[in-house]
Amino acid sequence: MLICRKSIRRKDGTIVTAAQLGLKAICFEVTDEQHQAYLDKKKNEKADKAG
Repeated sequence: MLICRKSIRRKDGTIVTAAQLGLKAICFEVTDEQHQAYLDKKKNEKADKAG
């Protein structure tokens, strides 16, 4: 699965935009399992914030 974003946050906390790199988008490949784990993590974080 190809994921494309206008900006990304590096592990050191800095944000890099595609425009800084001369691109329209920053794209990277992830597996379906990695994508599902990300969605589950976000769902759990949202549930924790709600209550």
